[in-house]
Parts: sequence; C-alpha cells; structure tokens
Amino acid sequence: MPIELEPLGTLTISIEQQTVVRGTPQGGLLIGEAADCRWEGDRVWARQLGRSASDWVRFHSDGSMGVDARILLRTDDGATIAMTYRGRAARPPGEGGIVYTAPTFETDDERYGWLNAVQAVGKGQRTGNTLVYELYALR
Repeated sequence: MPIELEPLGTLTISIEQQTVVRGTPQGGLLIGEAADCRWEGDRVWARQLGRSASDWVRFHSDGSMGVDARILLRTDDGATIAMTYRGRAARPPGEGGIVYTAPTFETDDERYGWLNAVQAVGKGQRTGNTLVYELYALR
C-alpha cells in the first residue's frame, strides 16, 4: 500500500539564540531558542505561545545530527496545540544541511482534535537565522 502525503503547511522558525555544549558523553549539543514560530496552512494558522519553543540538536561522532524539538502554538482562533518532533540531518542546518522530521501533535480543542491522530513528516532548511519546514500528514 503506498504512502500519500497531505500538505499541512509551512512552519517558519526564527532562531533567537543558540548555546553550544561540547564534549558531553553522548556528543555535542546545540540548543536553539526560537524568537517566533509560525505554522501557516489551509487548516491551521498558529503562532508560538510565549517562549515555549526550543530545539535540541545532538552532534553524533559520524557528523550526522539528531533533532529533538518542542513548540507550543496558539491558533488564530484560540486553540492551543503542542508540537513535538524528532528528526535527522546529515550535516548541520547552519551549513545547509536538510533536516527531516516526524512531528506529532496534542490538543484538547475539538476543532483541531483530528491532529491528535496525525503522524506528520517534515523537510526543513535553514537560511541565516530562519528555519523553514514544509509539513505533511502521512495517509
């Protein structure tokens, strides 16, 4: 059975600050804090709620990277959506590496309850201090 992709929109993250922790037992870390996140799609339009978004990137010994991110969003009509994603990159996004992610969502708002069952995928690229993902629901 083939996998279909349904567009969910664009996630744009403006990176405010990064902190590097080198040489931990599990590899280096890059913690990025977002100044702003916007999710713009046909069914969802939302922005980061407060200072809730951060991205923890782990540098692996082979040069690849693992991503672990969390964002709390508020929709234009008042719903709260928690987005969590893990992912991989062959090289650092700041050096042009493409980031592949697998987002999931949690909400208690009935209007967006359909998101609770979505497994999404995303592909992102960074330019300067902006990281842009195209998001899709797997069907």
